[in-house]
Amino acid sequence: MKAPPKTLAMALAVLGLLGTRDVLAADLKHHLIAAMDAPDGRSEGELSGRMAEFFKGQTRSSAPVRVQVRTLRKFATAGCARLEATLIQDEVPTKDGKRIPLAVRYELNLCRDGQPPSEGIDLDAASRVLSGETPGQ
Repeated sequence: MKAPPKTLAMALAVLGLLGTRDVLAADLKHHLIAAMDAPDGRSEGELSGRMAEFFKGQTRSSAPVRVQVRTLRKFATAGCARLEATLIQDEVPTKDGKRIPLAVRYELNLCRDGQPPSEGIDLDAASRVLSGETPGQ
């Protein structure tokens, strides 16, 4: 199933916020780290503060925003894991006047320090891409 452009944009915005030190994403970061530490690898609850207000502004719904995080796998580096996060909100208005539940689900690799793990990353290839080199150069 193809994600609507607005849903994809919201997911990318949320991921971008996680990479900052801004308090906007502090509540979500708490749930991500809590899932890493939980014996069952899960954390869930209601988002509050600026992150929830940002999400509500994007969806035009005042309903609470819930978050569910589960650990998909742990990396060899201590404190690093692959996580699946789902942001859920009911009563999101559609263009035709209906109100529907919305779930934005994404996966990310994260370490406790907020950075992605280096495990599995080809740093040489990443360096070439970032410097603008084309493959085969």
